[in-house]
Amino acid sequence: MKLSDRKYPSDFPPEEFHIIPQANKNSLEELRDLVEKASGEKAIDTFLKSNINVLAKCMNFTQYGHHGTWVIPQQEIRPHLTSSQKGLKPDYLVGGKGSDGYRWFVVELKASNENIFVEKNGNVYFSSIVNKGICQLLSYIDYCSSAQAYMRDSLKLNGFREPEGFLVVGRESELENSSKKQDMKAAWNRITSNRIQIRTYDALLRSNSTSWAEDS
Repeated sequence: MKLSDRKYPSDFPPEEFHIIPQANKNSLEELRDLVEKASGEKAIDTFLKSNINVLAKCMNFTQYGHHGTWVIPQQEIRPHLTSSQKGLKPDYLVGGKGSDGYRWFVVELKASNENIFVEKNGNVYFSSIVNKGICQLLSYIDYCSSAQAYMRDSLKLNGFREPEGFLVVGRESELENSSKKQDMKAAWNRITSNRIQIRTYDALLRSNSTSWAEDS
């Protein structure tokens, strides 16, 4: 029986954030068009706010989400305390439930027209945009890790533990003719044990064209 066919479980995260990931053809074509036009971060974020189910398919990057998926858009995860200590607002929190429990991810969006890498003197480095995105994810993840009780009790995110991260940026075409860039991206995801994954908009589009990965 599908979750939508029975009473919403009381021990799940809030129902208002629960998503049935069923992106339709029109929404995928709209996202594809935005990506192909090299749209900026604001245009893509505006689209995703109205098409949260598209973003929910980020869980297809993992082995989680088969038993339930939740997306929390721009949720303030730390109150604004003082003028010098601002609140933390990640672009999105995405959570999935699998056979072994929950996994939560902070999702940071950058523009589809941004490069992931720069090359200089034969060496490959992360671009300034990607460096900024990684640092933002580190800040969000670090805070969430130290405030697990707050996330569970105040935001009612049952099963919340240390989150991981997705940085969605750029296009795969940047990597096609550069083995150095391909190796660097693969090395980052491997060395960090996929705790902070760098994913392209092509990967997000593909994830919306496939069914959920089965739990391992």
